[in-house]
Formats: sequence, C-alpha cells, structure tokens
Amino acid sequence: MADAGRKADVEIVASASADELRFDAQPEVQVRFPGTGKRDSHQVTERQNVDSPVRPGKTYRRVFARTRITSRLLEDGLD
Repeated sequence: MADAGRKADVEIVASASADELRFDAQPEVQVRFPGTGKRDSHQVTERQNVDSPVRPGKTYRRVFARTRITSRLLEDGLD
C-alpha cells in the first residue's frame, strides 16, 4: 500500500513574473518523467493575469507563473 504522507523524492519549483508578456503563437509545453521504475509524479501550475490557454497576440500585464513538479519513487511490492 502506498504511503500517501511520504514526501517527494524529487521536487522542482520555479516561478517567474513580468510587467508585460505577449505570445506570438500558442506555446507547446510538455512535462515528462523519463526513467525506469514505478513513481508517483505530479505537476501543479499557478498563473496570475494569464489566460489558459493563452491567446496569441494578446499582451498580458503584471503576470506571474509558478510550477511545482514532484516525483516519488514507489518500491515494487510495497506500493
């Protein structure tokens, strides 16, 4: 059975802010978790003042984005 209370083995947190942001085209974004073995991986992204999905040609002002990527290795036979 999985230990839901156990912390992630790997955690990456990144954030960015800008006075203005403009996309000429719809961005292509991917997050992958390569490697071997079983794992429990998640990504959570928070945006402020940016549409989801973004609108090409629109200028966004006073923007902020933060993403948190976590991965927890699962032991065979235990999880």
